[in-house]
Amino acid sequence: MECIALKVDKDYRVFLPQAVLKRANWISGSEPVNGWLVVGGPGRLRLLSSVEAKSDAGWQSLSDAIDAEARRPIGSAIEFHDEASALVGLRLFAIEFSPPGPGWRLTLPRAIAAIMGIRPKENVFAVLLAQDRIEIWTLEAARASLATPLADLI
Repeated sequence: MECIALKVDKDYRVFLPQAVLKRANWISGSEPVNGWLVVGGPGRLRLLSSVEAKSDAGWQSLSDAIDAEARRPIGSAIEFHDEASALVGLRLFAIEFSPPGPGWRLTLPRAIAAIMGIRPKENVFAVLLAQDRIEIWTLEAARASLATPLADLI
């Protein structure tokens, strides 16, 4: 496992270091590359290639749930959907990685940056590289995960 601290620039762009690009060999070439951002929780995201996403049964189930929720009738003007269902559409974002010049970069969707509390030039977040997965964590989420006593992990 490797952890890299990164910042977001004023336009919510994240410049990807070489360590990330080595793990994500699908981010290459001279043209933009499409991918997906999966929101695991308010402090944790995962980057997926389009190929990986489309071939994953879990990703397809999530995509289907988002489509179903968008078509679900609301009912009364005073009736609300439960919170988790109402925001299921914020769990999956199509993203584009921009090619080099000055480097490969990803622009975070502003809604996700706001939910995660990421503010340009202020916050540092962690990129975790493990088992060919790339995740973005807020430092708060990383700190919380380290609060579990070691004895509980072994």
